[in-house]
Amino acid sequence: MTDKIRAGTLIIKDGTQTPQSLAVDTKSYSAGWSFIVKTTSAQLGRDLESAGWTFFYMAAEIRTRGFGFNDESRTDRAVAHVIDAVKLENCNCLEITQIRRRSFLGLPYTSVVAHARHIQPSRRFQGVSNVPANVRSPARDGSKSLLPGEAIQAWENEGGSQAEPNRPLSPHFSP
Repeated sequence: MTDKIRAGTLIIKDGTQTPQSLAVDTKSYSAGWSFIVKTTSAQLGRDLESAGWTFFYMAAEIRTRGFGFNDESRTDRAVAHVIDAVKLENCNCLEITQIRRRSFLGLPYTSVVAHARHIQPSRRFQGVSNVPANVRSPARDGSKSLLPGEAIQAWENEGGSQAEPNRPLSPHFSP
């Protein structure tokens, strides 16, 4: 399967919900994860968007390495590390953006760069937060601290991404 891993490869968690109108062809890759075949991330994004779904792109890069003498095993090991990182971000898909085969002091390794992706029907990210729901972040300015969901709701109530660029975020905030 290593010959299938290249820049642009999409891997999806088995059982991920997709729109009924969208047929996604997959081939099994690893325990619980499969390749998406015959489509690019741009095409999949357009198809999901036309069905009213969202294909999230997580901006943070996931960089991993797999060491070993067998190309297939070290690539699979590096991709397994990427899958583990994607699981921690509570996402159901990933996109390989770069793969390099190199060596260090004669020991070959494969370096993989990927981005977590997430398919869902809502425009608001529905992944489960890594922060427990009952843990509050301490406020540095003495104001009331908010739970993660409360912070998002407050942001949306204040205009979210539609807010005026120079508008203060709260009455207690002064630049």
